[in-house]
Amino acid sequence: MPGLPRSSRSRPSRPAAPDRPARPPAPPEMLALLGGHFARAEPRDLALAYVQALLADPARGSAVEIAARAGAGSVWSTQRLLTRTVWDADLLRDSVRSHVVPRLGASGPCVVLCRHETVRAGTGAVAVAPAGAVGRERNTQVAALLCYVSRGVGGLIDRELYLPPRWTSDPERCARAGVPPERVRPQSMADLGQEMLERAVAASVPIGWVFGGPEFADPGLRRWLCLRRLPFCVELPQIPGPPVPPAEPRQNESWQLLSRSLGAAFGRPAPGFGLTLLARRHPSGRISRFLLHASLSAPGIPAARTMAAAGPAAARAVHEADARAGLSSHHVRSWVAWYRHTTLAMTAAALRLEAAPRTVKAGSPHPAKPGSPQPAGTDPSHPRGPAPRSR
Repeated sequence: MPGLPRSSRSRPSRPAAPDRPARPPAPPEMLALLGGHFARAEPRDLALAYVQALLADPARGSAVEIAARAGAGSVWSTQRLLTRTVWDADLLRDSVRSHVVPRLGASGPCVVLCRHETVRAGTGAVAVAPAGAVGRERNTQVAALLCYVSRGVGGLIDRELYLPPRWTSDPERCARAGVPPERVRPQSMADLGQEMLERAVAASVPIGWVFGGPEFADPGLRRWLCLRRLPFCVELPQIPGPPVPPAEPRQNESWQLLSRSLGAAFGRPAPGFGLTLLARRHPSGRISRFLLHASLSAPGIPAARTMAAAGPAAARAVHEADARAGLSSHHVRSWVAWYRHTTLAMTAAALRLEAAPRTVKAGSPHPAKPGSPQPAGTDPSHPRGPAPRSR
């Protein structure tokens, strides 16, 4: 009405905002692991909700779905957490490592280098490249993962994203995806594996053995491991070697010693160590060759069996992180977002280790307390090597 003051005029009523789903309180372990990495309460609470959402429904990892399950005001808040909010995913990675290693203990500790490939729709995501046979190509994203294994249980403690050649040769495409300029260079999976091992050694992670597939059998990485007196067993990809003696098909796998007198092409072992070439005959009939670097007093075949047994434990840990913590169920496109989501998924997987079985087989030595064994590679006469390279 014209005679009434402006403040007294009637205004159309706004519809009430829908109630957001109440966020369940974060468990104390989750709060202790995540809380100190955020200076402000809002991003900290969103990160806690993000991890809770991954644990609740890991198969649905898009920003929209996570925002809805986390009770966020909009999808933009979730995307900001992965792209613009100020927090350091590498420091959280270090906290995850410090959480995993003591919980698994140091009973025959082994670190396993894993190649993790994820199929991606389209070509917009960072580091995606076609893979597979011609005519059946699929777009994949490849990462190097470091898994810590003890008592037959594994937990992820590090991660690096592999940039294919078609990315490293295209700086403009890398810049659009937010790849740091210092990372736009050719790096093999073995290079990424060495970066992760350097960080583990610098953090005094107890390492009894190192096990890796053919992607990590690079001579440079093997040389680095030998210099630090780290026992290792790596599968050799298409490297000529002595013929494997014929044998009748077996139902169980078997190991055969091929050679103890290896030439300089295989590297130079650490003092007191030897390099041994072994063949592993799988139940399917497939034969793979392994290079073993172990103490001269360690029997070759039992040592190789011990290290190879960590491979399935690491594979289970990666599968659990995929199936129950959303490791690969994301649709992020940028470099920073990949590292942040992957680290938050590793956090979720680490929190599930609280209920991990810790049984010890009869006749096995009593598990050592975390940190009690001297970490491998810390011999005063053998320096640990360079400080970790920054991303």
